[in-house]
Amino acid sequence: MMSLGSCNDLDTEPIGPTLTGDQREDVIKDQASKLQATVSGVYGNFYAYRNVYDDFYDYGVPSILIMLNQRSEGLVSASYDYGWYASCGQFADNTPTSSYTRIIWGTYYNTIYSANQVMEIVDKDAQDMTLRYYMAQALGARAYSYWMLAQLWQFNYAVNPDAPCVPIVTESNSEDAAINGVARASVKDVYKQIMADLTTAIGFLNDNPVSREDKRYMDLSVLYGLRARANLCMQLYEDAYDDAIKAIELTSANPLSAEEVSVPGFNNVKDNNWMWGIVIEEPDAHGLYTYAGFMGSFTYGYAYAGQWQLINSRLYSAIPDKDIRKGWWIAPKTRTSIADNYQATIDGLSASQYLDAVEAPDYAVVKFAPFGDVLQQSTNCSDVPLMRVEEMYLIAAEAKAMTDVSDGKTLLEQFVNTYRWTDHNSPYICQASSSEDLRDEIFFQRQIELWGEGFEYMDRLRLNKGIDRRNANFNPDWAFNIPAQSAVLLYQIPQAEIEGNPGITSSDQNPSGSASL
Repeated sequence: MMSLGSCNDLDTEPIGPTLTGDQREDVIKDQASKLQATVSGVYGNFYAYRNVYDDFYDYGVPSILIMLNQRSEGLVSASYDYGWYASCGQFADNTPTSSYTRIIWGTYYNTIYSANQVMEIVDKDAQDMTLRYYMAQALGARAYSYWMLAQLWQFNYAVNPDAPCVPIVTESNSEDAAINGVARASVKDVYKQIMADLTTAIGFLNDNPVSREDKRYMDLSVLYGLRARANLCMQLYEDAYDDAIKAIELTSANPLSAEEVSVPGFNNVKDNNWMWGIVIEEPDAHGLYTYAGFMGSFTYGYAYAGQWQLINSRLYSAIPDKDIRKGWWIAPKTRTSIADNYQATIDGLSASQYLDAVEAPDYAVVKFAPFGDVLQQSTNCSDVPLMRVEEMYLIAAEAKAMTDVSDGKTLLEQFVNTYRWTDHNSPYICQASSSEDLRDEIFFQRQIELWGEGFEYMDRLRLNKGIDRRNANFNPDWAFNIPAQSAVLLYQIPQAEIEGNPGITSSDQNPSGSASL
């Protein structure tokens, strides 16, 4: 926090007492050029390599999503022989001196810092559409970063909105924060900042003809999607529903069909169901130290070396056989999966034969395709999803469930039967009869649909659920049973932050905790 200062070195003052039309145009062009570079830096933080902690597992947001996967209940790592993310799976990664704690905190505050730079450069009342587009990008990225931090450093909004959360630093207080530090703000105030940023960004992009270069940047639908997430966290269900529906209406993305998800995929930002993602170019891929290198069963990565990523056997057993998504993992005993439909081959082996040859275990994930559909791919530059349109359908269903059970059930059944069910003569029927039961069913659907994409752990915190790894395929040493609101579920403030930020002392620290079997 001590490094946060003003970087507004743009001199926009005209020569003389008045600003001519040509001078105004030159100022706007100069601002746009500076903003374009600065906004690229904002999103560069999402996939910065060894930028916070000088080790291979610091590659920005994708690494953070894997950390959260390891903390979840629905994902099982077959082995931690190499040590990568072992402390995350063992809930020992959240201490003040942990490198994982530092990576999460640093990645998101670096993003916030870069976003603040954008907002310092330009007049917030600017009417130029290009400038407004860049400001929307900065505000959206800042809101996303605070949303992630808020959920990991304090329990959900409904538990105690006045509880201390994380420091708020914006372009308005960054200079003072660099000198005097800044205290932890309340959960309520952090969400107030999130909502203000998203609402302002939506205003900047509304009726804005400037289009994004690709899906690494936000469009109006993504901003509504982020606001739907925040509203869901605050249990503002009508607002969450409205924003999710608006996101669906505005996006060009459509859910993939059951046929389309019957083969491995989820690795290309250009896919029709992606709204927003991290684009990984070939020169930026770092071999094994990538999302694909840790999550992919078809890549040359850590799964291939033994650290396979599996689904919780108990969760897998609960998935109906008529749900196409059950094939996203290798079935025990029969060894069937959607790999049977995959056309990729290597050395005369089909995809399923390849999995047998490399001894992929039962329950191993086959959801994620390798880059270029090349089996044993070592160029692991698969893109990373941050928002898929399917999530918006599930948010709409959950939000509606809490105000109208019947309508919520209808939305959920329509989604599953239209996009994920294989037997239309015997459709999926939700058996929930109360709002709470329906929300649990939708959580189950989210566990399946968004598996491996970093959502389950956040959902458990949001829904006030614990972690129960008993009676599943976890190593007995990792089969924790952690009640909701246990201290170990939250991260502690990095020690470097306490030492460098005069606004925070050791007395402001989150309590420590440990996982128990």
